[in-house]
Amino acid sequence: MNVIESFQIALRALAANKLRSVLTMLGIIIGVGAVIALVAAGAGAQAQVAERFTSLGSNLLVVSPGMSFFRGVSQGSSSVQSLTIDDVDAISALASAVAAVAPEYSTQSTVVYRSKNTRTSIYGVTAEYLTVRNYHVERGRFIDALDNNTQARVVALGASVVTDLFGTTVDPLGKTVKINRQNYLVIGTMVSKGAAGGFENQDDMVFIPLSTAQRRFGGAGNSQITSISAQAVSGEQMDLAEAQLTAILKTRRGLTSSQTSSFSVQNQTQLVQMVQQTSQTFTMLLGSIAAISLIVGGIGIMNIMLVSVTERTREIGIRKAVGARRSDILTQFLVEAVVMSLAGGVMGVLAGYAGAQVVTPLLGATRAVVTSSSVIMALTVSIAVGLFFGIYPAGRAAALNPIDALRRE
Repeated sequence: MNVIESFQIALRALAANKLRSVLTMLGIIIGVGAVIALVAAGAGAQAQVAERFTSLGSNLLVVSPGMSFFRGVSQGSSSVQSLTIDDVDAISALASAVAAVAPEYSTQSTVVYRSKNTRTSIYGVTAEYLTVRNYHVERGRFIDALDNNTQARVVALGASVVTDLFGTTVDPLGKTVKINRQNYLVIGTMVSKGAAGGFENQDDMVFIPLSTAQRRFGGAGNSQITSISAQAVSGEQMDLAEAQLTAILKTRRGLTSSQTSSFSVQNQTQLVQMVQQTSQTFTMLLGSIAAISLIVGGIGIMNIMLVSVTERTREIGIRKAVGARRSDILTQFLVEAVVMSLAGGVMGVLAGYAGAQVVTPLLGATRAVVTSSSVIMALTVSIAVGLFFGIYPAGRAAALNPIDALRRE
């Protein structure tokens, strides 16, 4: 008897007891479905995190003033050595692994247009910010070098701010808004980036010239900035760019390489890897818990196969009497167990895909990603469960004495 014949016999045996077969497969269906759904939701969350970081800018490094400590106690913001425009100039001139540098001066303020107002983030930036932070202008233009040279009172609005102040019917270009009681001309609006994923809403921002922000919010002669965004030449040179930034800023502050920095450098690649590893660990933990139900399903298959062997003892005796070998009987019942578990696995994959659409929003993601590797893994595990839990019943069937089997009523 070949495998194809064993497969056909297995299908007939399962079809003869449809309800019993479905109930037996239920454990496999639930187990595989749970694993597929949770892994798909986790993969979707990881993809969303990667996309959110990419939207912040490619090959991005962010330099911020660090918080100094004394005997483990924070000394407060007054002890922090601020970043300045001179730091930006030094990085631009000396860091060969840095392609572009974008300083920013950020604060919070209320933006007013006629009777409407909204509290939002104000960012003083240069023209390089558009490229480094991966922003795109929807209409009009962005802040340019001339605006900074003249300390122009012009503004580019994020998508959320446009909606809050102008709704969907009023064209904001050319209108005048008030920030900190000063008039600003709207010169552009930005393409929406979205607010999902636990990050700051990148649409709830207003951009003005850096020089204007420093003067209007920091006072005349202010050259301080709140952070520096630097774009590495390539992803392979992210670590080199980080090392160059650290060395340049430490040298400017008179610090040796062994001394603690008075600033911090965030590496986008490292942050992505850290968040994705955490998410992947959590996903695997949930998947492992869900996989326990596969063991329950396997026990159900073993139980029903033992019942099947008892019910078909006389059939086994007849097969042996007409020349069936021990290996033929063993193969027949093993194939039957595998077919049952594989059918449950296929149905579990379909159920898991549907379940992923329900589970994903509960985990805070926006979409599920059912990968081919997770489907292959689920089906492989279901086949392995059928083989493992089918060996004992198949072995008992193959070991039956044909004479004793033929005597069984």
